[in-house]
Amino acid sequence: MTADPAPVPSDLDRALSVEGVCLGLEPVGEGAVELRIACDPIAQKVAPGEFCQLRVGPGPTPLLRRPFSVCRADPEAGTLSFYLGIVGEGTARLAALRRGDRLGVLGPLGRGFTVPPAPSVLLMVAGGLGAAPFPLLAAACQRRGVELIWLNGAATAPRLFPVERLQVPVAAHLVTEDGSQGERGRVTDRLGPLLAGVDRVAACGPNPMLAAVAAAVAALAPTLPLEVSLEAPMGCGFGVCLGCAIPVRTPSGPALQLCCRVGPVLAAETVDWPRLLALPPAHAA
Repeated sequence: MTADPAPVPSDLDRALSVEGVCLGLEPVGEGAVELRIACDPIAQKVAPGEFCQLRVGPGPTPLLRRPFSVCRADPEAGTLSFYLGIVGEGTARLAALRRGDRLGVLGPLGRGFTVPPAPSVLLMVAGGLGAAPFPLLAAACQRRGVELIWLNGAATAPRLFPVERLQVPVAAHLVTEDGSQGERGRVTDRLGPLLAGVDRVAACGPNPMLAAVAAAVAALAPTLPLEVSLEAPMGCGFGVCLGCAIPVRTPSGPALQLCCRVGPVLAAETVDWPRLLALPPAHAA
């Protein structure tokens, strides 16, 4: 068995700090919105799974930008969108933006998902707000001719990301903890039967869910490539604040690396899951 490769930091030369303009917000289920902004320079560059840091107001409160995976990018229109839940002061302010309001945007940042070659089958596994990066990934896969399977779980039906918002054909499988839509349970309950015939898996959601997905894939299909988009408290987004240090496994042994630089998307086998789950949760929005 070969040693896990060391994660490679992102290229900060691609990142831009620009002013975006709010084009509108659309409610998406319970307690979430999709924010659409005009931001042409970043729309031209961003890749699936990468993120931006959004400054939510001109004053000192809240002090730090907030990190969000890019949900959609339209290079022709010069627009980006972000799927976000209203969980704190920063996201509440973003959800209160009006058309024409301006906001600071820093990005694209981080390392994103691998877009596989065709012909291949990609299984996308999302939990709750972890659906955020998948519309952009799905669009890139459709352009390449990759077949998509969508496994989406949430606590209850109003918190599921509507499958039609992916805007590409997928074989959809829905799971809710209360059984209000799809099957009752969690995504890991449905994962096993979907792994047969799949070439890659991409997952995003709370870190405990990602750890469970990683354990299931390792047990059921140990050679199947799995990439996970991790949660971490990213204060700056480019490796200065050191707030997003995560435990990883490298050829030289356990290490701490910055999620904003080597992630948020990593190969599941490079993550030190027990040490990651021992860290405080990343909710700071």
